[in-house]
Amino acid sequence: NFVEHVPLALLLLALAEAGGAAAVALHTAGATLVLARVLHAWGLSTSAGLSTGRFWGVLLTWLSILGLSLCLLLQPWIH
Repeated sequence: NFVEHVPLALLLLALAEAGGAAAVALHTAGATLVLARVLHAWGLSTSAGLSTGRFWGVLLTWLSILGLSLCLLLQPWIH
């Protein structure tokens, strides 16, 4: 899961920074991604099946990817 999603999120973070996204948006997305991965790892270490940590980890990972994607898509109209 980490190998599938984190490289994409890091690439989106780099592109957003290169495109001039606000620092607070970059920090929020990065912190959300770190929190998501910690929750996901915690969820996997406590239960082999479904767990709250895995749920929130996956949800927050996808939300950070979605938010960064929207930021990149809307950036030309914001500036």
